[in-house]
Amino acid sequence: MFEITRSSSASPADLWRVVSEVTGWPNHLDTFDSVAPAPNSPARSGVGARYLVRQPGLPAATYQVTQWDPGVSFTWIARSPGVSTVATHRVTGRTGGSELTLTLDWRGPLAPALRLFVGRRVASMVTLEAETFARIAADHA
Repeated sequence: MFEITRSSSASPADLWRVVSEVTGWPNHLDTFDSVAPAPNSPARSGVGARYLVRQPGLPAATYQVTQWDPGVSFTWIARSPGVSTVATHRVTGRTGGSELTLTLDWRGPLAPALRLFVGRRVASMVTLEAETFARIAADHA
């Protein structure tokens, strides 16, 4: 599992706004080619919402939001044969701003192979995402 935490001078509300607007991520992050609502999504946002996510060098995946606590955190999961990707995005307040913690975990029989072959690259991507979200939120606060 990867867990990356970054601080921001932005308020928790401003940081949450950036993190929770998932369809806007490709506008700010080179680690995402596109994030779009899935055609069969039962919800536009919140628990149950599904998104088609394309990232450079990774297979396209459909993520479904399984936990949604507005202003605080959300978790989404992509399932494929042999592995599930679980990603959590958590915003907390701190003196002088906020903190963002991103976690990513692979579960299933193929998880060890993923960690071996793309783990380092994905950890770098998640780190860049946390740093970018923290900076963008501070710049737009």
